[in-house]
Amino acid sequence: MTGTKKKKNRFAGGLALYTLLLMALILAGLVFFYFYIATYEYTRPESAIARYMESLQDGAAQEQIAAFVKTLDHNMQPEAVSTQRISEAIQNVRCAKKVSECTDKRLVYVLKTDEYVLGKIVLTPVGEQRLGFTSWEVSSEEFDFEPMCQDTERTVPSDYQVLCGGYPLDADYITGDPVHYELLKEFYDSYKLPSMVTYRSGKYIGQIDVEILDADGNPVAEEDLNEAFFCDNCSDDEKAEITEFTNDYVDRYVTYLSGANDMHTYNLYAVLALTIRDSDLYSRLYQALGGQGFSSSHGDFIRSITINRMMKLSENKYVCDVTYLVDTYGQRDHYTTTTNNAKLLLKRTDDGLRAYAQASY
Repeated sequence: MTGTKKKKNRFAGGLALYTLLLMALILAGLVFFYFYIATYEYTRPESAIARYMESLQDGAAQEQIAAFVKTLDHNMQPEAVSTQRISEAIQNVRCAKKVSECTDKRLVYVLKTDEYVLGKIVLTPVGEQRLGFTSWEVSSEEFDFEPMCQDTERTVPSDYQVLCGGYPLDADYITGDPVHYELLKEFYDSYKLPSMVTYRSGKYIGQIDVEILDADGNPVAEEDLNEAFFCDNCSDDEKAEITEFTNDYVDRYVTYLSGANDMHTYNLYAVLALTIRDSDLYSRLYQALGGQGFSSSHGDFIRSITINRMMKLSENKYVCDVTYLVDTYGQRDHYTTTTNNAKLLLKRTDDGLRAYAQASY
């Protein structure tokens, strides 16, 4: 019995030792497997990217953001606002692999949001292999916050004002040459006339409030920023006066040039009475007198006069764009109708409005 008991004790001790050894081996295997998996995960490119993205969340790009923000125009947008808007965008970036630039030794990922591509990172193998795995790390980064930038450009009359973020743009923000009004294009070579200017703001991030004020300081809607609106600046009384004058002038002008009643000198002085003496128009009308004997017809009559547009150029000067239809009668009362377009430069004198330039088109 004693021998049997000793054998049982030795067997139990051996089994326990075997079990301990087996458990130790299993534990060692599990530890090795754990570190093997951890090393595999750590060395994967995706893990390097995850670590990099976490660093961005912790503000790793603030130095680059600060350097870029200093290039912006802070007259209209405070530096702190610019910084905040870029920082918020950085918090929302994600990585997208740029396959066309990747090789076995180089992986390239762009940093992008739903709206912008803000840079890229390059991953390369670093150090010795770990447990047979190649370790990838971010070796370089490039940021480009330019896609987030905007600027404001508006073409307005020279006496208008453009405000960006409440800041009034001054002459330093005017770009290029003065912009001519289409309404006045026939006269710019000979007369000093108003023009428009183009304001362009500096760069800012995101949206900004832009306000346009007219010459009287009243706000102008964005949809009204066009020449038709800019030119429509005459009062009702001025429009009535210009219309009455233009109708009278065109009637006398057509009568004079047609020579229909053979009263050439009378007709000349009738139209000259509505022009500025010593103006180019006055001289041109006077010089046309010599040809009146050859231009007589059986009758030129105004069918209609239409005022297309009128514009106040300065305190006492205006332009009027007019279309008038003329019926010219020939033999046996046959007639033809012609359409004529003209622009008149008008000036207010002590005797009322007078024309000092005319251009047909």
